[in-house]
Amino acid sequence: MKRLIPYIRQHLSLRLGLFIVLIVTVVFSLLFSYLLSRCRKFIQNAAIEHATQLLDNTAEHINGIMDETELVTNFMATTIPHHLHPDSLLTFTRRAIVENPFLTGMAISMEPNFFPEKGRYYSAYSLRDRTPGSDSITTVREGPFEYFDAVWYKTPRTLGTPCWVDAYDDYNEGTLSSPDYLTSYCCPMRDEAGVYLGSITASLTLKWLSEAVTKLKPYANSSAIMIGRDGTYLVHPDTAKLFHENIFSDADPKAVNDINVLGRRMLAGHSGMMETIVDGQPAFIFYRPVQRTQWSIAIVCPKSDVYARYNELIIVIWFVIGLGLLLLMLFCYQTVRHAVQPLQVLDEQARRIAEGHFDEPLPESTRRDSVGRLTNSFILMQRSLVRMVNDIRNTNAELSALNDQLTEAYRLKMDTNRRKADFIHFMYHEIRTPLNIISGFAQVLAASRFSLDADEVDNIKTRMQKSAEDISRLTRELEETANN
Repeated sequence: MKRLIPYIRQHLSLRLGLFIVLIVTVVFSLLFSYLLSRCRKFIQNAAIEHATQLLDNTAEHINGIMDETELVTNFMATTIPHHLHPDSLLTFTRRAIVENPFLTGMAISMEPNFFPEKGRYYSAYSLRDRTPGSDSITTVREGPFEYFDAVWYKTPRTLGTPCWVDAYDDYNEGTLSSPDYLTSYCCPMRDEAGVYLGSITASLTLKWLSEAVTKLKPYANSSAIMIGRDGTYLVHPDTAKLFHENIFSDADPKAVNDINVLGRRMLAGHSGMMETIVDGQPAFIFYRPVQRTQWSIAIVCPKSDVYARYNELIIVIWFVIGLGLLLLMLFCYQTVRHAVQPLQVLDEQARRIAEGHFDEPLPESTRRDSVGRLTNSFILMQRSLVRMVNDIRNTNAELSALNDQLTEAYRLKMDTNRRKADFIHFMYHEIRTPLNIISGFAQVLAASRFSLDADEVDNIKTRMQKSAEDISRLTRELEETANN
């Protein structure tokens, strides 16, 4: 990183490319964040619509079967009071099972001692065998057992109106019993005077109901449940929880409050959707009641399933964006590099000029943009600079030669002055000697002019004349030297 930052700072094309990619990334991030949020909302709404549609379809299917069950049962409740014979009741139950394949069992149970010759109990019962590979129907008069306390008999007698009862275990020792839990539509049967005669019970297996509900799988890992009037599971993916646990006792510890609210809404007959935690995973729960009952069905859809395609879309989008940004980065880098390469050449050339390399050639640019014009202007400036530098070098050479000449002249002048000084010093001594002679003889003559003989005077005159001539000669030489 320490080496990368200076490298980026030194390369304008890389900086501009990164800056462009950064701007594009910010813009695209904001745009795609908005689009993805809208897409997420759309997917959520689509999931809600899809799950609600499945719930409605399943509820309609269940309601259709229940409507047919009620229709058959109500019709028998109005017809049988006119044909009250023990054998006829057996025939009626069997015929109802044969003509309505969705029914598992049909029972016509009479009040105590209704047929005195048959004893206290009389209940005609037909049961369909739904084991794989078999579809037989068994019709019997149920053995003596206190069915008057059974939920399917006691409930309609107490209420006095037809009703659906929650699922129950049909097993009674010594009687014909279904191996599966049953749910039944129970209809009271009265004569024309309104006297209660008994009840007709049309039964559906909870297994059939469970199969209808568990087909609610809008997503691979979704599941469906159905609860009874007290919240007990009537349908659940984990069959061990059926009739043993309810929605309140089975709540995820992280979502107890949510599940309690959900359970109360379902038991109150509401429809809707809730986001909560199921088995440690965020999930959507879609629920709605089953008409004419206090049951409610729900679909549990993990968010990971609901947003699976959305998450795949995000991965694909970001992969495409990343690849696009990389390609954009390379494109911008190459484009900017091509655009600024002449500037880099100019920069390098300017650095070389600063180091003193003025005459290195630079190819002219064929580009017609500002960079091309700048390049050609720089070339013209370089050529002018080369000419100026050459002129300066020539001038410097001439000045250097002139300076050498001046230096030599100065040296000669100084040498001449030195020689003149030496000559003057020499002449000073040369002139001083005859002057001293003349001065000395003049003093001798002045002091002893009457005591000198003629020869001595002549000798002195001769020597003084010789000294004067020497002085004249030296004076001429000085004059000649000064003129030169």
